[in-house]
Order: sequence, then C-alpha cells, then structure tokens
Amino acid sequence: MINLDVTEKFRREHRKFISNSADRKHAVALALRTLRENPRNPGLHLEKFQGSKTWTIRVDRGNRIFFSWTSETSALLIDIGPHDKYRRY
Repeated sequence: MINLDVTEKFRREHRKFISNSADRKHAVALALRTLRENPRNPGLHLEKFQGSKTWTIRVDRGNRIFFSWTSETSALLIDIGPHDKYRRY
C-alpha cells in the first residue's frame, strides 16, 4: 500500500476543486484510493512528465492529480486541477 503525503498547496487546491461538487469529491477519492492500493492500475492513466520528477493520475477526462514519488512506497501530492497545469511542472 502506498503512503500519501500532501503539500499545503494540494490541500488548498483540493478544497477549491471539490467545493460544491459531489461528483468531483467522489472521483478524487476513487483516484486516490486506487493510487494507494495499486498505482499501476491502468484506470489511473499514470503519466510522468518528461525531464521532471512529476507524475500525474487522472481524476476525470480533463483533470489530474500531480504528485512525485518520495520512495517506492510513498508519494507526495502536489496539486490538482486541469491537465493544462502540467506547464507549471
């Protein structure tokens, strides 16, 4: 099982992302549960940004969770939001 740590930025963006949307809240919870239980699950659409230590998993068609691996069994959640945020990383 993967341990998930979060940055303050992730906490802040997560609160905004799920506010007033039960569907988003459920989608994020499902993606994070899947990441913890099986990070190789094809449903996550795991991607690594070329030339970066940042990875993403899919929340829904247009939104991703951005994270980095801190060890083989731990990940640090960095950000959440539209796929286009990748330009920051």
